[in-house]
Amino acid sequence: MPGTAPGRWPAKHAARALLGYLLDMQLTGTAPAPTVTVPSRWDAWWACYRAGLPLTILARGIDPSGGHCPSCDRRACRLASSRPPGHPGTGLTSCGCLLEWAARMRAPGPPVAWPPVTLTLALIKPGAPITMILDQLAVAGDVLAATERTLTTADTRRMYPEAYGASYVRARDVYLTSGPSRILILRSRHPGTGPGAIKARIRAQTGADTLRNHLHMPDNPGEALADIAHFAGYQELAQLYRRYERDHTTARLAFYRAALGISPPSPDRLPAAG
Repeated sequence: MPGTAPGRWPAKHAARALLGYLLDMQLTGTAPAPTVTVPSRWDAWWACYRAGLPLTILARGIDPSGGHCPSCDRRACRLASSRPPGHPGTGLTSCGCLLEWAARMRAPGPPVAWPPVTLTLALIKPGAPITMILDQLAVAGDVLAATERTLTTADTRRMYPEAYGASYVRARDVYLTSGPSRILILRSRHPGTGPGAIKARIRAQTGADTLRNHLHMPDNPGEALADIAHFAGYQELAQLYRRYERDHTTARLAFYRAALGISPPSPDRLPAAG
Protein backbone atom coordinates (compact mmCIF):
# COMPACT_ATOMS: atom_id res chain seq x y z
CA MET A 1 0.00 0.00 0.00
CA PRO A 2 1.40 3.43 -0.86
CA GLY A 3 2.20 6.09 1.70
CA THR A 4 -0.26 8.86 2.50
CA ALA A 5 1.61 11.71 0.82
CA PRO A 6 3.42 12.15 -2.51
CA GLY A 7 6.77 12.40 -0.75
CA ARG A 8 6.38 8.86 0.63
CA TRP A 9 5.12 7.35 -2.63
CA PRO A 10 7.78 6.45 -5.24
CA ALA A 11 7.97 9.54 -7.47
CA LYS A 12 8.42 7.44 -10.61
CA HIS A 13 4.91 6.05 -10.14
CA ALA A 14 3.11 9.33 -9.39
CA ALA A 15 2.02 9.92 -12.99
CA ARG A 16 0.71 6.36 -13.29
CA ALA A 17 -1.28 6.68 -10.07
CA LEU A 18 -2.65 10.02 -11.28
CA LEU A 19 -3.70 8.51 -14.61
CA GLY A 20 -5.53 5.65 -12.89
CA TYR A 21 -7.23 8.00 -10.45
CA LEU A 22 -8.43 10.39 -13.16
CA LEU A 23 -9.66 7.66 -15.52
CA ASP A 24 -11.57 5.83 -12.78
CA MET A 25 -13.16 9.13 -11.78
CA GLN A 26 -13.94 9.94 -15.42
CA LEU A 27 -15.50 6.54 -16.12
CA THR A 28 -17.64 6.61 -12.99
CA GLY A 29 -18.75 10.20 -13.59
CA THR A 30 -17.27 11.37 -10.29
CA ALA A 31 -15.63 14.76 -9.88
CA PRO A 32 -11.97 14.47 -8.84
CA ALA A 33 -10.59 16.23 -5.78
CA PRO A 34 -10.31 20.02 -6.20
CA THR A 35 -6.52 19.80 -5.91
CA VAL A 36 -4.19 16.88 -6.64
CA THR A 37 -0.48 17.30 -5.90
CA VAL A 38 2.18 15.53 -7.98
CA PRO A 39 5.98 15.80 -7.94
CA SER A 40 6.18 17.46 -11.37
CA ARG A 41 3.93 19.25 -13.84
CA TRP A 42 5.19 16.73 -16.40
CA ASP A 43 3.35 14.02 -14.41
CA ALA A 44 0.08 15.80 -15.17
CA TRP A 45 1.07 16.21 -18.83
CA TRP A 46 1.92 12.50 -19.07
CA ALA A 47 -1.45 11.46 -17.61
CA CYS A 48 -3.31 13.70 -20.07
CA TYR A 49 -1.26 12.56 -23.05
CA ARG A 50 -1.56 8.89 -22.10
CA ALA A 51 -5.34 9.29 -21.75
CA GLY A 52 -5.63 11.37 -24.91
CA LEU A 53 -7.77 13.88 -22.98
CA PRO A 54 -6.92 17.49 -22.11
CA LEU A 55 -6.41 18.76 -18.60
CA THR A 56 -9.66 20.73 -18.77
CA ILE A 57 -11.61 17.47 -19.12
CA LEU A 58 -9.65 15.23 -16.75
CA ALA A 59 -8.98 17.66 -13.90
CA ARG A 60 -8.12 21.31 -13.37
CA GLY A 61 -6.46 21.41 -9.96
CA ILE A 62 -3.19 19.51 -10.45
CA ASP A 63 -0.15 21.17 -8.91
CA PRO A 64 3.52 20.24 -8.54
CA SER A 65 4.61 19.69 -4.95
CA GLY A 66 7.76 21.82 -4.85
CA GLY A 67 9.84 24.45 -6.61
CA HIS A 68 10.15 23.78 -10.31
CA CYS A 69 11.29 25.41 -13.51
CA PRO A 70 8.64 28.04 -14.41
CA SER A 71 9.18 27.65 -18.16
CA CYS A 72 8.72 23.86 -17.92
CA ASP A 73 5.61 24.31 -15.79
CA ARG A 74 4.09 26.61 -18.39
CA ARG A 75 5.10 24.34 -21.27
CA ALA A 76 3.78 21.17 -19.63
CA CYS A 77 0.52 22.90 -18.72
CA ARG A 78 0.09 24.23 -22.27
CA LEU A 79 0.71 20.80 -23.82
CA ALA A 80 -1.61 19.07 -21.33
CA SER A 81 -4.37 21.59 -22.01
CA SER A 82 -4.27 21.24 -25.81
CA ARG A 83 -7.00 19.31 -27.63
CA PRO A 84 -5.65 16.69 -28.04
CA PRO A 85 -2.71 17.01 -25.65
CA GLY A 86 0.54 17.88 -27.41
CA HIS A 87 3.94 16.20 -27.25
CA PRO A 88 7.16 18.07 -26.33
CA GLY A 89 9.31 16.13 -28.81
CA THR A 90 12.16 13.71 -28.20
CA GLY A 91 15.14 16.05 -28.25
CA LEU A 92 16.99 17.63 -25.35
CA THR A 93 15.80 20.87 -23.79
CA SER A 94 18.08 23.64 -22.59
CA CYS A 95 17.13 23.30 -18.91
CA GLY A 96 17.23 19.49 -18.82
CA CYS A 97 14.10 19.23 -16.64
CA LEU A 98 12.15 17.10 -19.10
CA LEU A 99 15.02 14.66 -19.57
CA GLU A 100 15.46 14.38 -15.80
CA TRP A 101 11.75 13.65 -15.36
CA ALA A 102 11.72 11.11 -18.22
CA ALA A 103 14.78 9.33 -16.80
CA ARG A 104 13.01 9.04 -13.44
CA MET A 105 9.93 7.59 -15.13
CA ARG A 106 11.90 4.90 -16.95
CA ALA A 107 14.51 4.10 -14.30
CA PRO A 108 14.24 0.93 -12.19
CA GLY A 109 12.45 1.59 -8.95
CA PRO A 110 10.67 -0.02 -6.03
CA PRO A 111 7.91 -2.42 -7.10
CA VAL A 112 4.31 -1.42 -6.50
CA ALA A 113 1.47 -3.85 -5.81
CA TRP A 114 -1.12 -2.13 -7.98
CA PRO A 115 -4.77 -2.82 -7.15
CA PRO A 116 -6.63 -5.40 -9.25
CA VAL A 117 -7.86 -4.64 -12.76
CA THR A 118 -9.99 -7.07 -14.74
CA LEU A 119 -9.53 -5.48 -18.16
CA THR A 120 -6.20 -5.13 -19.88
CA LEU A 121 -4.72 -4.90 -23.35
CA ALA A 122 -2.01 -6.99 -24.94
CA LEU A 123 -0.21 -5.85 -28.08
CA ILE A 124 1.85 -8.52 -29.82
CA LYS A 125 4.57 -6.64 -31.67
CA PRO A 126 5.80 -7.17 -35.25
CA GLY A 127 7.84 -10.34 -35.78
CA ALA A 128 6.83 -11.87 -32.45
CA PRO A 129 6.05 -15.60 -32.06
CA ILE A 130 2.29 -15.03 -32.15
CA THR A 131 1.10 -18.58 -31.53
CA MET A 132 3.29 -19.04 -28.46
CA ILE A 133 2.21 -15.71 -26.98
CA LEU A 134 -1.49 -16.35 -27.68
CA ASP A 135 -1.24 -19.71 -25.94
CA GLN A 136 0.34 -18.09 -22.89
CA LEU A 137 -2.21 -15.27 -22.78
CA ALA A 138 -5.07 -17.77 -23.02
CA VAL A 139 -3.99 -19.24 -19.70
CA ALA A 140 -4.39 -15.86 -18.00
CA GLY A 141 -7.57 -14.47 -19.49
CA ASP A 142 -10.37 -14.45 -22.04
CA VAL A 143 -10.07 -12.52 -25.28
CA LEU A 144 -12.92 -10.00 -25.55
CA ALA A 145 -11.78 -8.45 -28.83
CA ALA A 146 -8.91 -8.91 -31.28
CA THR A 147 -7.68 -6.94 -34.24
CA GLU A 148 -4.60 -6.35 -36.38
CA ARG A 149 -3.14 -2.91 -36.89
CA THR A 150 0.09 -1.48 -38.23
CA LEU A 151 1.11 1.11 -35.68
CA THR A 152 1.99 4.68 -36.55
CA THR A 153 4.40 6.96 -34.72
CA ALA A 154 1.32 8.63 -33.19
CA ASP A 155 0.47 5.26 -31.62
CA THR A 156 3.98 4.79 -30.25
CA ARG A 157 4.01 8.28 -28.72
CA ARG A 158 0.68 7.57 -27.03
CA MET A 159 1.92 4.27 -25.61
CA TYR A 160 5.31 5.57 -24.46
CA PRO A 161 5.10 9.33 -23.97
CA GLU A 162 8.03 9.35 -21.55
CA ALA A 163 10.46 7.78 -24.05
CA TYR A 164 13.50 10.00 -24.53
CA GLY A 165 16.62 10.17 -26.66
CA ALA A 166 16.16 10.73 -30.40
CA SER A 167 18.15 7.63 -31.43
CA TYR A 168 16.32 5.32 -29.02
CA VAL A 169 12.91 6.66 -30.02
CA ARG A 170 13.76 6.34 -33.72
CA ALA A 171 14.88 2.71 -33.32
CA ARG A 172 11.76 1.86 -31.34
CA ASP A 173 9.52 3.54 -33.89
CA VAL A 174 11.13 1.64 -36.77
CA TYR A 175 10.56 -1.65 -34.93
CA LEU A 176 6.98 -1.01 -33.83
CA THR A 177 5.81 0.35 -37.20
CA SER A 178 7.58 -2.30 -39.31
CA GLY A 179 4.54 -4.58 -39.70
CA PRO A 180 1.14 -5.47 -38.30
CA SER A 181 0.65 -5.93 -34.56
CA ARG A 182 -2.02 -8.12 -32.97
CA ILE A 183 -4.06 -6.18 -30.40
CA LEU A 184 -6.15 -8.04 -27.82
CA ILE A 185 -8.51 -6.78 -25.14
CA LEU A 186 -8.42 -9.30 -22.31
CA ARG A 187 -10.55 -10.09 -19.28
CA SER A 188 -8.36 -11.51 -16.56
CA ARG A 189 -9.57 -14.65 -14.80
CA HIS A 190 -7.37 -13.77 -11.84
CA PRO A 191 -7.31 -9.95 -11.45
CA GLY A 192 -4.97 -10.22 -8.49
CA THR A 193 -2.22 -11.46 -10.84
CA GLY A 194 -0.83 -8.28 -12.32
CA PRO A 195 -0.32 -7.95 -16.09
CA GLY A 196 3.30 -7.01 -15.41
CA ALA A 197 4.04 -10.50 -14.11
CA ILE A 198 2.34 -12.10 -17.11
CA LYS A 199 4.28 -9.90 -19.53
CA ALA A 200 7.61 -10.62 -17.83
CA ARG A 201 7.03 -14.36 -17.96
CA ILE A 202 6.10 -14.35 -21.65
CA ARG A 203 9.02 -12.12 -22.58
CA ALA A 204 11.41 -14.45 -20.78
CA GLN A 205 10.03 -17.46 -22.64
CA THR A 206 10.25 -15.80 -26.05
CA GLY A 207 13.87 -14.70 -25.77
CA ALA A 208 13.06 -11.01 -25.84
CA ASP A 209 15.74 -8.33 -25.67
CA THR A 210 15.54 -4.74 -24.47
CA LEU A 211 14.15 -3.35 -27.74
CA ARG A 212 12.52 -6.32 -29.47
CA ASN A 213 10.58 -7.57 -26.50
CA HIS A 214 7.58 -8.91 -28.48
CA LEU A 215 4.77 -7.94 -26.11
CA HIS A 216 3.30 -4.75 -24.70
CA MET A 217 1.05 -5.06 -21.65
CA PRO A 218 0.51 -2.20 -19.19
CA ASP A 219 1.83 -2.82 -15.69
CA ASN A 220 -0.87 -0.81 -13.92
CA PRO A 221 -4.66 -0.23 -14.13
CA GLY A 222 -4.51 3.35 -15.43
CA GLU A 223 -2.39 2.47 -18.44
CA ALA A 224 -4.52 -0.60 -19.16
CA LEU A 225 -7.64 1.57 -19.38
CA ALA A 226 -5.79 4.23 -21.40
CA ASP A 227 -4.59 1.64 -23.94
CA ILE A 228 -8.08 0.21 -24.40
CA ALA A 229 -9.40 3.74 -24.93
CA HIS A 230 -6.68 4.43 -27.49
CA PHE A 231 -7.14 1.30 -29.57
CA ALA A 232 -10.89 0.66 -29.09
CA GLY A 233 -12.27 4.10 -28.21
CA TYR A 234 -13.76 5.53 -25.04
CA GLN A 235 -17.27 4.36 -25.88
CA GLU A 236 -16.13 0.74 -26.01
CA LEU A 237 -14.05 1.21 -22.87
CA ALA A 238 -17.05 2.66 -21.01
CA GLN A 239 -19.19 -0.35 -21.92
CA LEU A 240 -16.52 -2.83 -20.86
CA TYR A 241 -15.85 -0.86 -17.69
CA ARG A 242 -19.49 -0.94 -16.64
CA ARG A 243 -19.57 -4.69 -17.15
CA TYR A 244 -16.24 -5.77 -15.66
CA GLU A 245 -14.62 -3.09 -13.51
CA ARG A 246 -17.27 -1.71 -11.14
CA ASP A 247 -16.41 -4.16 -8.34
CA HIS A 248 -12.79 -2.94 -8.23
CA THR A 249 -13.33 0.82 -8.51
CA THR A 250 -13.77 1.63 -4.80
CA ALA A 251 -10.59 -0.19 -3.79
CA ARG A 252 -8.59 1.37 -6.62
CA LEU A 253 -9.74 4.89 -5.77
CA ALA A 254 -8.78 4.36 -2.12
CA PHE A 255 -5.35 3.20 -3.30
CA TYR A 256 -4.87 6.24 -5.56
CA ARG A 257 -6.03 8.68 -2.88
CA ALA A 258 -3.45 7.28 -0.49
CA ALA A 259 -0.75 7.34 -3.16
CA LEU A 260 -1.47 10.93 -4.15
CA GLY A 261 -2.16 12.23 -0.65
CA ILE A 262 -5.82 13.00 -1.38
CA SER A 263 -8.20 13.08 1.55
CA PRO A 264 -11.35 11.11 0.74
CA PRO A 265 -14.59 13.09 0.71
CA SER A 266 -16.37 13.21 4.03
CA PRO A 267 -19.69 14.92 4.86
CA ASP A 268 -18.39 16.16 8.22
CA ARG A 269 -15.13 17.63 6.89
CA LEU A 270 -15.41 21.43 6.86
CA PRO A 271 -13.56 23.41 4.19
CA ALA A 272 -10.51 25.35 5.28
CA ALA A 273 -11.14 28.94 6.26
CA GLY A 274 -10.42 31.27 3.35
